[in-house]
Amino acid sequence: MSNSDHQIGIVVPTLNSAATLDWTLCSLSNQRDIAPDVIVVDSGSEDQTLDICQRWAVRTIYVPPGNMYRAINSGLQQTDTEWVTYLNSDDHVYPYSYGRLIAHGEQHHAALVYGNCDFIDSEGRFLFAMKAPRPARLVGLLQRGDFGFAQPAAIYRKSVFQELGGFDERFRYISDYDFFSRLILSGRKVANLEGPAVAAFRRHTSQLSNQCAPAMAAEWEPFRISGRLRTSPGNLFDLLSMYIGNSSNYLWRFTSKRAWPPRISRKSTALDMRGARRTWHG
Repeated sequence: MSNSDHQIGIVVPTLNSAATLDWTLCSLSNQRDIAPDVIVVDSGSEDQTLDICQRWAVRTIYVPPGNMYRAINSGLQQTDTEWVTYLNSDDHVYPYSYGRLIAHGEQHHAALVYGNCDFIDSEGRFLFAMKAPRPARLVGLLQRGDFGFAQPAAIYRKSVFQELGGFDERFRYISDYDFFSRLILSGRKVANLEGPAVAAFRRHTSQLSNQCAPAMAAEWEPFRISGRLRTSPGNLFDLLSMYIGNSSNYLWRFTSKRAWPPRISRKSTALDMRGARRTWHG
């Protein structure tokens, strides 16, 4: 199949990702109704990562370690598709997810489409689901440092990705937030796909929100200084609306010990939702 036959390009950044990569590539290989172009961008894995890629017949390229977003940018430049996204090598998507997202995006002439997301533990067990807010709430959430939806549950047009310059490689931890905020604040059309979750986000102790909090805080500082991060009654209402929309999940999470594995704090979930990622390219 040529690149022109694909409808969405998906980059999977890896560095010694063998423990979970099979799950991720299996979910991508079993997408229904669409033809994904999957590219694994590896940064020097020394485990079985590349063997797994070969087994799934997935194209791989090498990008030196140091910044996950540089790897993602490099991979997305290799795609020739209308829609693009990236998926971390321990997350997965459900079989009809990209087909549903693309159809919704085309119907609404959107630049960005996002859906709901499940959260799973380190062994893939369901923890809780998060319902994404409607697009009208996103600007207020951005002002509070949260783009409101999970990164694995979003896709965007490659033309828009290129116009915005991709992910800013000056950031190592919060470039997701920066990219989505620039896209949303540009006034481009954003659409929310309601209904069943489209992706599953894996939570575990090696996430950056648990290991690199001081460095992440330093990256947030320019946003605070510029005024892009600020609080107001209006955006507080946007935040409360998101919490209320997920009230049953929050209640379950705060009363269920298995929602919070050892050494993973409750605070880390908010960081996960707004761009805290793994340490694979550190």
